[in-house]
Amino acid sequence: MDCPEARPLLPLSLDRELEARTEAALAAHVAACDACASVRQRLAAAAAVRGAARYHRAPATLRADIAAALPDGAANGRRRPRRVAFGSRVWRLLNGAGLVAAACAALVLAVVLPLRPSADARLADEAVAGHVRALLTNHVIDVASTDQHTVKPWFNGKLDFSPPVPDLAAQGFELVGGRLDYLDRHPVAVVVYRRGRHLIDVFVWPAAAGAAAASPYTLQGYHVMGKVRAGMAFRAVSDVAPADLQELVDAL
Repeated sequence: MDCPEARPLLPLSLDRELEARTEAALAAHVAACDACASVRQRLAAAAAVRGAARYHRAPATLRADIAAALPDGAANGRRRPRRVAFGSRVWRLLNGAGLVAAACAALVLAVVLPLRPSADARLADEAVAGHVRALLTNHVIDVASTDQHTVKPWFNGKLDFSPPVPDLAAQGFELVGGRLDYLDRHPVAVVVYRRGRHLIDVFVWPAAAGAAAASPYTLQGYHVMGKVRAGMAFRAVSDVAPADLQELVDAL
């Protein structure tokens, strides 16, 4: 999916009117395209403000005050106010308008700022998009092997770190292979396991100093769980049952 295809779908996605396959393809594109991600964020912010806004009819006294402040003949023959009263009326109107503007600004800050996802949530979104993209394009693995001693050396020279490739067959997770992917604007390793008919992508990269374990996250039926261990950050993504995914994460 490219930008011309994605842009008309963004409002439909916000209204949840897309089928699952199209939604997944759109999510994969948005995760990889900063321009479309920015458009989607603006649309989401505007929709949130419209949905939270409250509308009130102006009181009749406001119309009368405005008409009274207008020059002779501009208010359908209404009397011109005394010059001394004009300034005070206009000041009251402007002061009221300032309060309304301040209230609107506060509403925007209260509604729009919470919509900005955390860094951990954005990372989880990218991981899900990478997992779905691999499934849709049938590019799940670059190196196919059930042997950790074949998969681990394959990453040598392709990354500036050596990812761990644990053998989890004893825990019921069959190693399928590995591939390269792109997460948080950096190349990462993806170690792929299988549990029954479910594929599990484990994204691996060097953890930043002081990095904490990620909170569980679910998006469109895909679960994301992670941990930090031995200087490496892990994010496991799959539609497998959450308990099974947690078992894998614990075994890493």
